[in-house]
Amino acid sequence: MKHNDTTEQNKSVINAYPTKELFISILVRDVTIRDAIGDLLDNSVDGALRLRPEGDYQGLKVIMELNAEEDYFRIKDNCGGIPIQTARDYAFRFGRPEGAEQTGHSVGVFGIGMKRALFRLGKKFKVESVARNSFFTMEVDVEEWKKDDIGKDGQARWQFKFSEHEEDLEEEHLEEKRGTVITVTDLHPGIQESFGLENDITNLINELQREHLCSIDQGLDITVNGIHLEAPELKLLVSDEFKTAYWERLGGPVKVKIYAGVSEQADGKDGGWYIFCNKRLVLGPDTNKITGWGVRTPIRIPVYHSQFYRFRGYVFLDAEDPRDLPWTTAKTTMDRDSPVWRAVNQQMLVLMRSVIDFLNKIHDEKEHFDNDRIDETPLQDAIDRAKIVPLSHVMSTKTYVAVKFVSPEPAKPGPKSNDKVRISYTIPKTEFELVKEYLGMDKASEIGRKTFEYFFAREIED
Repeated sequence: MKHNDTTEQNKSVINAYPTKELFISILVRDVTIRDAIGDLLDNSVDGALRLRPEGDYQGLKVIMELNAEEDYFRIKDNCGGIPIQTARDYAFRFGRPEGAEQTGHSVGVFGIGMKRALFRLGKKFKVESVARNSFFTMEVDVEEWKKDDIGKDGQARWQFKFSEHEEDLEEEHLEEKRGTVITVTDLHPGIQESFGLENDITNLINELQREHLCSIDQGLDITVNGIHLEAPELKLLVSDEFKTAYWERLGGPVKVKIYAGVSEQADGKDGGWYIFCNKRLVLGPDTNKITGWGVRTPIRIPVYHSQFYRFRGYVFLDAEDPRDLPWTTAKTTMDRDSPVWRAVNQQMLVLMRSVIDFLNKIHDEKEHFDNDRIDETPLQDAIDRAKIVPLSHVMSTKTYVAVKFVSPEPAKPGPKSNDKVRISYTIPKTEFELVKEYLGMDKASEIGRKTFEYFFAREIED
């Protein structure tokens, strides 16, 4: 009777398990090669954070090899390793189960990044990890793993197996020996092709060093094919005459700091907003509508163009639980529907508007000066007197920040004069420096006026 009840119960069950083939294809569908490699680097960075929560990463390394000729990808770190219990119960689960140990302020969020990356890159992968008192090796042939789909009991086989492992070792591994090596072989055709293109490797390096500039600044040594990543420096223009716009919210699960100001003019490629989540750059430099450029409500912001190349905006979002942050699973943009992001975005617009107003005034000042409506350029002069400093310098003191961007008052234009002529010419710099030193003046316009007055007084009036 009991056997019949069980049989009847089984017959009433409808199998809805997804096939592994379908699951993998969905998992990797929208993931770029750079995103996949970025996910694996995120894991190493989180390992560094677990090992050194105070943030001093000196001596910690992440080494990546992308080899098209020998058909493999490898990432190796000395960032603490994966404890075998974590590997067994959490690290290789598809999703983050309840009870999983979390690293506060980490960049690993949803529990899918490493698996998604491994499936995206190739058909075989090997994970070797040495932790404090354990080690393991796991080797997976994805094609074979996909075939082992449903067991005799009708249950889906969503498991991996250790090739070798030891745990609860009495003698702990030395800290410098702890780390993880992930090797992916039998690369997918598109991956192997990309690894052989110098431009793709350059783009990858540029993206990774932007995304992890904070960790690099804290001493984490990251290399890609022997090239050491260097953190691009975030900068702002400061002086006693300029105040960077600043807003903060330090209560609640997500702490927020926003800076909006100006920097070098350059060519515009560094202008825009930079959005960081738990010190990882998620978006930026961005000049699109998601960060406010070209929006009409509730505050009108123009479309980004050369007039605004100096603009720099930096947003830092920090949360103990990374799931509270308003980013997408790919960690490449913001979740537009997140209440946290909508609230932050509104504050960004407010701060941004005050900087845009200043940059508009700079543009108008030049136009008025070129048309003889003003004789002075106090805004440009103030920029010339100011200095460019690292953002960290501005963040470490309240001296250079205010609730909105502060700048000198512009000159008031008068009507264009028809009885004045502008003189403009170029001379060798060495000669200019000699005259500049002789007259004790810095501005080229003042020196030009003085030399004209000198000629006029001696050759015309006399």
